[in-house]
Amino acid sequence: MTTLTVDMDDRLAAQVEQQAGRYGLPVEEYVAAVLRAAQTPGGADRDVRAQELARGAYRQWNAAGRPEAGAMSMAEVFGR
Repeated sequence: MTTLTVDMDDRLAAQVEQQAGRYGLPVEEYVAAVLRAAQTPGGADRDVRAQELARGAYRQWNAAGRPEAGAMSMAEVFGR
C-alpha cells in the first residue's frame, strides 16, 4: 500500500472529515472508497459510490465485533 499526502483547503478537509464520520470510517478509508468508486466504470453513479462506502463501513463494523450499541431496531427503522 502507498501512502499519499495531499494538501487541501481547510474547508474541504473539514467536509471530508465530516463525511467520513457520517459513514463511520477513518478519513483514509473514506477517501480510498470514494476514489475506488470514482475509478469504477460508471463510478460517477451515486449507487456505485454508496456501495463502496457501505462496504467499508461494513468491514469496520465487522472488525469491531458487530457492536449493536446505539443501533435502531427493525421496528424503529420500518415504523412498526
